[in-house]
Amino acid sequence: MLKCVRHYISKKHKGQIDIVKEWMKTSSGTARHFSVGSHSNDRSNPSIFTVGSRHYKGLDDSQSPRLTPHQVTTILRLNETSIEENNGAIRGFETNQLRSNNPIEDRRGEAKLPHGNKYLFGVYDGHAGCACAQALNERLFNYLAVALSPSEVVERVKNGEIDLDKELLHWYHGGVEYRHSELRELYDKSLRKFARENLTNFSDDQYVPDILMQAFLRLDEDIGSEALPVTTNSVLNGNTSSVLNTELLTIAFAGAVACVAYIDGTDMFVANVGDCRAVLGVNKGADNWEAKELTQQHDANNESEVNRILKQHPNESNNVIKNGRLFGDLAPFRAFGDVRYKWHAKDLKHIMNTNRFPHSFISVYGDKLLPNNYNTPPYLIAEPEIKYHQLSPKDKFLVLASDGLWDMISPEKVIQLVAGHMDGRQVLVNFDLPRENMTLGAINQLLTQRKKSFANKTVDSNVATHLIRNAIGQDHLQLSAQLTLPNSISRFYRDDITVTVVFFDSDYIMDNVT
Repeated sequence: MLKCVRHYISKKHKGQIDIVKEWMKTSSGTARHFSVGSHSNDRSNPSIFTVGSRHYKGLDDSQSPRLTPHQVTTILRLNETSIEENNGAIRGFETNQLRSNNPIEDRRGEAKLPHGNKYLFGVYDGHAGCACAQALNERLFNYLAVALSPSEVVERVKNGEIDLDKELLHWYHGGVEYRHSELRELYDKSLRKFARENLTNFSDDQYVPDILMQAFLRLDEDIGSEALPVTTNSVLNGNTSSVLNTELLTIAFAGAVACVAYIDGTDMFVANVGDCRAVLGVNKGADNWEAKELTQQHDANNESEVNRILKQHPNESNNVIKNGRLFGDLAPFRAFGDVRYKWHAKDLKHIMNTNRFPHSFISVYGDKLLPNNYNTPPYLIAEPEIKYHQLSPKDKFLVLASDGLWDMISPEKVIQLVAGHMDGRQVLVNFDLPRENMTLGAINQLLTQRKKSFANKTVDSNVATHLIRNAIGQDHLQLSAQLTLPNSISRFYRDDITVTVVFFDSDYIMDNVT
């Protein structure tokens, strides 16, 4: 599935490409020693760990960095995007990604529905490869758009009369720049079927959370059903055989978690499956900021999730969750794909018996494709947990990010970093008195605050890049070390990081909030 990430190599000028090529060459070469700690809360101490038969040890901070500050900045800015929108409640948004896995397993998307001030922002974090996350990036917004669009639009989708890339949604940053061409026809067919069924039950007053849930669940259902073996009859010998599509199986057996924000005017809905997070930056006055979490992580740290699974499988409490993971293997308790925790045992056994090629992706599971004591599937769901929030003038921005960011810094720290970035960027604007007839004391206070804001000026104009920089290293030596980790050990230190920050228009919200 390497081809599914080609579009993530940005089309920068030659100097940047040269730097990135050198970076990829360095980070994928033989293992070296680096002055970073283990993948834990304490990253200041060197560590020793084993990968295969090799031993790796961090060095002390006296070692020279492998990258110059310019090279570090070029690499960090490789995938950044900044969009100024100024439409409805959305003032703009900024995004960026940094890989740890090679290829990167994260995806992200931003789009606007053509009718009204309706926006979609999504972050997807794949596991067992990038295949499922890529499928979500290509398909989930289309399912959501069909579920959210007027009947006349859905009718055109059903009849195949609409350009999905241009008319159903307006995609930002070129939209989905890579599409799986071999599966495009199948994807469109499944979407038209979904549109046809939506028209049958169409209503103008549908409950939005139900609409979002329907789209999530239907896409996951399609991912699974499309991959099931197709039975064919041979004309020549009359034998019946099963045809497996390896690409569809790869998508279905891989998995991905997803967090999507749907914003319609001042109404915001966040639908989450897994362990990505959405955190709202709320200004309580002056420098007082609140990190309002709009998602819960669906894993073993969430007591309600553990209880949900144990209640659904009451006689399997000693087996279904082991070492904080589903069957001791899968960390998220909700995800797209991962059909080895959803399909009936007979279907999994059929895959094991039919797929005899040793180089196949199935071979990585060995005889563990069917988990032990697999009795009452499905054990995994893609049902999103949906949170509604009406925007207020105090809500300044929303941060959507994969767990690669939240593993490194807390939501409170993230909100403070974004707030500080906004403050630091503001000082670059020419100074004007906000109102006439100000007293000298008020002017002095304003200038003092402006002087204080200069301390918040950052290297990066893109706030998502600013967050990633602060997540992976507090100084240049740490940044250089993190960015030159070889592929064989990079994942021991950090995950892929994807960040989207959406900025809100307080004036619009104040005028339109009900």
